[in-house]
Amino acid sequence: MSDTAVNTAPHPRRRRTRAARPAAVVASTPQVFIRLYRARLPGATYKGLLGDCFLIRIVDGGRQSTILIDCGILLGSPDATARMAAIAADIVKETGGTLDLLVVTHEHWDHISGFAQAREVFLGDPATGTPPKLKIAQMWMAWTEDLADPDARALHARFDKTGTALALLAERMAADRAAGAASPFAAAPAAATLGLEKFLGPVSDDPHGDPDLLGAEGGKRLTGRAIFEALKTVSVATRYLSPGAVLPTPTATPLRAYVLGPPRNHKRLFKDLPTKAEHGSLYLDRGGYNAALMLDAVSGASPDDVARHSPFSRRYTALHAADVEAEPNNGPDAPEAARLRAWLRARYFDSHSPCRFGDDAPRKHDCAKDLVCGARQNNRQIDGDWLAAAGPLALKLDADTNNTSLVLAFELPDASIMLFAADAQVGNWESWHDQDYPVDGGAVTAAELLARTRFYKVGHHGSHNATLTALGLELMTHDDLVAAISTDFELGRQQGTKGWNMPNERVKAALLRQSKGRLIRSDRDRASDEDVTGFATDPNFADRLRETPLYIEYRVFG
Repeated sequence: MSDTAVNTAPHPRRRRTRAARPAAVVASTPQVFIRLYRARLPGATYKGLLGDCFLIRIVDGGRQSTILIDCGILLGSPDATARMAAIAADIVKETGGTLDLLVVTHEHWDHISGFAQAREVFLGDPATGTPPKLKIAQMWMAWTEDLADPDARALHARFDKTGTALALLAERMAADRAAGAASPFAAAPAAATLGLEKFLGPVSDDPHGDPDLLGAEGGKRLTGRAIFEALKTVSVATRYLSPGAVLPTPTATPLRAYVLGPPRNHKRLFKDLPTKAEHGSLYLDRGGYNAALMLDAVSGASPDDVARHSPFSRRYTALHAADVEAEPNNGPDAPEAARLRAWLRARYFDSHSPCRFGDDAPRKHDCAKDLVCGARQNNRQIDGDWLAAAGPLALKLDADTNNTSLVLAFELPDASIMLFAADAQVGNWESWHDQDYPVDGGAVTAAELLARTRFYKVGHHGSHNATLTALGLELMTHDDLVAAISTDFELGRQQGTKGWNMPNERVKAALLRQSKGRLIRSDRDRASDEDVTGFATDPNFADRLRETPLYIEYRVFG
């Protein structure tokens, strides 16, 4: 079932009929809680969870309805499977085994890994016929996941090939470096994929492999794609949502939901930063070429297959170890050829050449840091330099996938808003203002929804380009605005070569200012958060906050 957009013309060019403050969907006064999972296990040193998993509880008299938005953790996080199992067990307990609505925002591992890591809860075991422990009454996904939609199919073809190439590349580089192999992948810079493959998740082609992961049949592909398809089989009903749609949640006490993103406009969909004029050209334009080249290389393609994508003739490609090891012809130049081969072998291909100061000389340097010494021959080769293309390609794929995030604004009984922005980046945010949202014979604008936002799930763990300013945060003027960041700052700082700031300092300062210090972080308890000490204590906010090692829960209404 698809929900198509309404009124797609750009908003500045037409007159609107506004519903000043639409009547709430519900007539009663329920309590609404938002549970932000972090899963601190006993004795663990980590503090937060770099991933999204939010459970909304709507308690109305003796009835409770539940909405789960994503369930995942960054690839490589400590105790990931055990933590996801603890979260899944709590969800089963809290829902009584039936989830009214599952919202899956986009195909990044830190949003969906739990569905595989706790597969017995969400998916069951088709091989044994064991059903899931949790029944999913309805699931919402973005229009980008509707494989009957030609635009969605085109996006999948584009993302799947690039994502698989990057994930395989990261695996190959790590394996070759660990084995000390003399290969271009071992010689490649450590920052080749910038650590962003951890958002993509693992690649699999074995349906009976790692028990914590889903196999991906039909050739190598990202496990995340298999998770999405498996979820569709266990959900009773799946709806694919397009921007501009307004619909009630399938809960006993329904809330009105506004679908803000992702955009269908490709210019918006692929806009990840404010302007190229401001930031320069950060990404390679020929991503398809680079993806094809890397996919051939990391999947063990023959030299002829790789040559199909190479910009160079085979006669000009680099000299490899096998060529150096070959015996020279017995011609008149044989001694000189042998000498040259020995020279090349000693300086570029041997796993370890003698120290240039001699075995008996006093050690005047660190062999491992001396590029002339044979201890680091890989650093003297250019065979892996072409892999530098992986960095820009990974950045672009990461941002484009984030921009496919399903963004929802849930309206509470007093018409205030809970905004779940997933990992939406610039183009997604801007697109919210491209259409109005039909309500009660009138129309509501994105600016009006933002002005009524009282709970903001901060985009992409507080990253620098996932919370817009003028068209976003500055419009959130509700007196009781609360911002919630799902993050693990210390884990983020360990990623890539320079680390990730999640949250970004500038974004954090703006959130604190706009929310008057009502900032919730999964990696900090309120009492130990030094960032909020300069703000006046809000007893109403404190009374609504409950912190446990497993989750932080905030009573947003009632």
